[in-house]
Amino acid sequence: MHREPVPRWGGLAIFAAFVLALVAGALLVQFGFGRHIEGRTWMQGAGLVLAGTLLSIVGAIDDRYDLSAGKQILVQMACAALVVPFGVEIRFLSNPMGPGMIDLDWLRYPVTVLWLVGVANAVNWIDGIDGLAAGVSAIAAISMAMLAAWSKQPALTILAAALFGSLIGFLRFNFNPAKIFMGGGAQVVGFLLAGISTVGAFKVPMTAAMVVPVLILALPIFDTATVIVKRWRAGRPIYQADKSHLHHRLLELGYSQKQTVLILYGISLSLCLVALGTFMVLTVHP
Repeated sequence: MHREPVPRWGGLAIFAAFVLALVAGALLVQFGFGRHIEGRTWMQGAGLVLAGTLLSIVGAIDDRYDLSAGKQILVQMACAALVVPFGVEIRFLSNPMGPGMIDLDWLRYPVTVLWLVGVANAVNWIDGIDGLAAGVSAIAAISMAMLAAWSKQPALTILAAALFGSLIGFLRFNFNPAKIFMGGGAQVVGFLLAGISTVGAFKVPMTAAMVVPVLILALPIFDTATVIVKRWRAGRPIYQADKSHLHHRLLELGYSQKQTVLILYGISLSLCLVALGTFMVLTVHP
């Protein structure tokens, strides 16, 4: 949609800002405020940073040399499998048939990989117009930070808040008309959001364990699922780019890029508010 060339390595700036803010925040909590951060939390953060670094490198290479979808998905799956030993895993799911939780046991590996890779691609796929992926992801990140703070998990709050801050800083230059694109960094942002939703903020009774993170990320998840079904029914490869995304359809209806982005921001914010309300109600009255 741009007539002039636009830089595409914005994802590297986002990830660098995220890591710097994360390290500074963790050190401040640990040594400035004297609040002990558990070893498991350090491990989870290290796993996400390591996987994010690998994805950032691959994303930058893709921006330069246009890697195939197959190679990218293999790297995403490898990074998802990498973080599981660091404690980033979906171990329990809500029991839809009654009270209590279901222990996934060995199924936690494929379920975790599916969630991380799925959300990474969902965010990557909505990165089609200026400011959309960054803004929607920022709304999701601040929502997760609020949930982590509500559930008294300071380390997880820092993790989500660091991502929110890096996205807001980037959005200043990415909102229409964009001076820089997120590029391959979109998959990194999606991966981090999925990882944050996995490591502990939503381990609460009943259906909130899965409903809350799904609601927060509902816009990119729904958009991606709809596009996949449409491409499959049309007999096209699901990774073949087209204009069937929600933002493309709004543009076809005559909305400008700014109007389209603001509409989708509103939808995402509304879903996150529902998630926040659901979480608070279930934690107060489980």
